[in-house]
Amino acid sequence: MIRDPLEDETRIIEARPPRPVRLQLLVFSQSVATYPLPAQGSVVLGRSGSARIRIEDPSVSREHARLHIGETLEVEDLGSANGTWLRQERLAPGRRYELAPGDTVDLGAAMVMVQKVTSAVARPRRLWNHGYFEARVEDECARAERSGGAFAVVRVHLEGGLSSEVQDSVMGQLRPADLVAAYGPDEYELMLVEAPKAVVEKILSRIAEQLSQKKRRVRFGVAMYPADARSPEALIAKACDGVRPAPPRKAGLPDELVIEDPAMRRLYQVAERVATSDINVLLLGETGSGKEVLAEWVHQRSPRRDKPLLRLNCAALTDSLVESELFGHEKGSFTGAVQTKIGLLESAEGGTVFLDEIGELPMQSQGKLLRVIEDRKLMRIGGLTPRAIDVHFLSATNRDLEAEVARGAFRQDLYFRLAGISLAIPPLRERAGEVERLSAVFVAQACRRAERTEAPVVSTEAMRLLTGYSWPGNIRELRNVIDRAVLLCTDGEIRPEHLPLEKMGTTMIVPGAPKASPAGAAAAVARAAATAAKPSSPPGGEDAERRRVVEALDHCAGNQTRAAKLLGISRRTLVTRLDRLGLPRPRKR
Repeated sequence: MIRDPLEDETRIIEARPPRPVRLQLLVFSQSVATYPLPAQGSVVLGRSGSARIRIEDPSVSREHARLHIGETLEVEDLGSANGTWLRQERLAPGRRYELAPGDTVDLGAAMVMVQKVTSAVARPRRLWNHGYFEARVEDECARAERSGGAFAVVRVHLEGGLSSEVQDSVMGQLRPADLVAAYGPDEYELMLVEAPKAVVEKILSRIAEQLSQKKRRVRFGVAMYPADARSPEALIAKACDGVRPAPPRKAGLPDELVIEDPAMRRLYQVAERVATSDINVLLLGETGSGKEVLAEWVHQRSPRRDKPLLRLNCAALTDSLVESELFGHEKGSFTGAVQTKIGLLESAEGGTVFLDEIGELPMQSQGKLLRVIEDRKLMRIGGLTPRAIDVHFLSATNRDLEAEVARGAFRQDLYFRLAGISLAIPPLRERAGEVERLSAVFVAQACRRAERTEAPVVSTEAMRLLTGYSWPGNIRELRNVIDRAVLLCTDGEIRPEHLPLEKMGTTMIVPGAPKASPAGAAAAVARAAATAAKPSSPPGGEDAERRRVVEALDHCAGNQTRAAKLLGISRRTLVTRLDRLGLPRPRKR
């Protein structure tokens, strides 16, 4: 039975018992891996991608051996170079040998063993809430940045809602380490860890195939780290856009550009003057603060407005992609170059090139880009003469490029070229007066995506929470919060229960944390509302953030892990905030 997907508690989905796995193959090679085996049929083992079970070991042949599964279990050597060995005897190629569970088979230097496994029902998978999901995505971003790995955030929209009918189709296709949460009515959200794009596509294809058999329609929104985004807010927003793309704007709805804060007005006044020139512009600001919006605004007010605006995510550009994708190639310049290809920079001729996340560009690629910016010329792969290009370069980063230059991670000459003029966008917490207007804009946009005719209003209590929150993910995080609130709101008013209270200074039940009494939860909500309403410090300022952190730690008796979950952030982020706010590291009481 699936309970209400919008409850705050972590829930366990009581799944239908899956088909028991009778046999599994344990593979010992450069690492240890386990693969389920079918009840009957044959399975090829080898190093080739066409093998059913792929063993990455140089001593294993492309198609090394075959397991035959039926009333008896047999193994067959397929003419391998280094042989297949059973009970210390080398098997003759093409002949089947009976195999018992527990026997070891040597394939070159690799070893495999068939095991019997219990047919008991697998442990039910947890269905987490959205707040916990966000915190885990933030942790995975930090882990992937250190290790250089890839993962995906996926939004799954199911027509007809979430029910036990589709539970096997979604849950049953996920791996044990993957995470699934309820985002709102009709929607799941998934985090597929250690998953390159090909693996993600395979998992989603299996889910879609299972649902099609049940005559259920499904839509996926996928965001890959780091190719699409590198922050949790950006990944979640990208996945959401894939499920609910925004339709054309209708007359009478609020303009998406909000410029009400005095600092923002001054910034856009400078940007308007810059737009008329071809000076290189470097946009600085935290993740989600609106750098891409400002870049598009500059392009639309420049003499190049009728020409293309090319957006490039530098985090997704590897050294091998820079020349082939950006510069293009001539016919016959390498194997597979059957025709001339115009590079992306040439395709933006006469327009603007926006280099987003320029601080993530690999060092070798930085030198190639520098030559193009200096000379306004590029050389196609296989070309003999450079080609002149006429583009205006805008770039953006959330990194401190001067610090990156100092530690040798960014070229100083490229930094000077990009920063003809630098425009710093203040974070949302420093312009909290814009939160109300931005909320109205995002409500209208969410209603257009959901095809709702009447937009809900934000209640006074909810607006106090919105303006009192520090918004570490800035405008993008606000948009995500409003998008989900519109999805959850059904009666024309967005109230506090439609917001992620667990990270906005109020109490929510989290995994592993003790449940607060109703009186304690009500008191926490009251304290948060009172804190947001106090005029002694600016809404969303550092003082308000310090109070929220101290109250969370006090509520959790100094336990930093539980306090981080209460705030909707990772423990690592909480420790960073403690250092930044000058707060001592507490001890558990």
